[in-house]
Amino acid sequence: MGFDLAPQALERATPVLAQLRATWCLLPHRDDQDLGRAAYAVASQGILPVTRWLCHIDDNVIDFVRFARYLRAMNLPAYVQIFNEPSNPQEWRDELPKPRVFTARWCEHATRVANEGGFPGLQVLHTAELESVLRELKTLDAKNVVERMWFCPHPYGSNHPPDYPYDELNQRDHPGATLNDDADSILQFLEFAPIFARELGFVPPFIAGECGWQYGNASDPRYPKIDDTTHAQYHAALFDMFRTNHLPNGAALPDFVYAFCPWILYGPEADAWLSTRSGVRQKTLDAIAALPPFVRGEITAPPRAHVAAAQSAVPPAPRFPLRHYVLLGQRAQTQWQQLVLLRRYLARYGVAFGFSKAAAQCARRVTIVGDAAQVSLETEAELKRAGVRVERWLGDLYALEIILQDRLAQNSEFGS
Repeated sequence: MGFDLAPQALERATPVLAQLRATWCLLPHRDDQDLGRAAYAVASQGILPVTRWLCHIDDNVIDFVRFARYLRAMNLPAYVQIFNEPSNPQEWRDELPKPRVFTARWCEHATRVANEGGFPGLQVLHTAELESVLRELKTLDAKNVVERMWFCPHPYGSNHPPDYPYDELNQRDHPGATLNDDADSILQFLEFAPIFARELGFVPPFIAGECGWQYGNASDPRYPKIDDTTHAQYHAALFDMFRTNHLPNGAALPDFVYAFCPWILYGPEADAWLSTRSGVRQKTLDAIAALPPFVRGEITAPPRAHVAAAQSAVPPAPRFPLRHYVLLGQRAQTQWQQLVLLRRYLARYGVAFGFSKAAAQCARRVTIVGDAAQVSLETEAELKRAGVRVERWLGDLYALEIILQDRLAQNSEFGS
């Protein structure tokens, strides 16, 4: 969204998000009223809000819990970003970043949000900051936070193409260059994943709260300036990766990548898509709206040639490459609530999940969530004929919660 969350601004912006078929939206708000208006506006279009309170890290009175309660009262999952860019002096009242203070304060507020049933979001710009927070969580034995947290990267692409630094021009200038050599890339978020894996044993969901290509950027003279054409091409490629299930450099799209929320949709900022200063990025809006509708995971484009060549010596994939898959109904009205309830179960057992029958057919075991109106009996029969072991969880959200509590208490991943 933008910083102005007044009713008139939301009336203009929300239809644009609906036209783009957005599914997530970060809301930078100043108070409860702004959050309530904006969350209702986007949720009514089927868009999941993510709250980011505009505060300073060293403010005296801070309470993120009330935003978690606010969203839960609206029957929405409470994704709450706690603080922003702690290494940025502008995020501190005295403009003096204090890493230890940030780590302690984030862990404290994340615990409160998690205990309230919310999902605390961590935003840092540097891997050392991430390591500090994760190690503090382990010291505190903050299991509830670890199980419910998500990460908020800010990958900006400068004026580099989507596959930078692996694109042909950069590889010619700097053979073998990777993100370790230059992270000024939309793929920069990837450098944080190994740290989560090393410190926690898994990678939580990534929801990029700021990202994209800023209009007019010309930082690298080797590449063209970000004008209307490149702005449209690059952002369309970014969102198309959810359709093809491949990153712009041809590698597989990791399951932990949930969403990208480009900065910023509207306002006086020159890089806003609906900018009162630099105009409307109409080519970008048209290019994204023109992407064919899809369900993530159901369409898999072939990898690019150089990736396919590198994989030519790899043995054939096993008959069932997935150990276990949780299959959800694509049109279930309680879809988001199901995901919220499932999260601890999925995290404990490392279970893949989604809405794809094709993905389910690649699993040895499948758990279907919902009745035949959500996932048909025909689909269940097809899976069984393919040799997949299938169980089905029936009932409403309350029944699902009881099933999950029992499975976790009994440490039972799959029914006999």
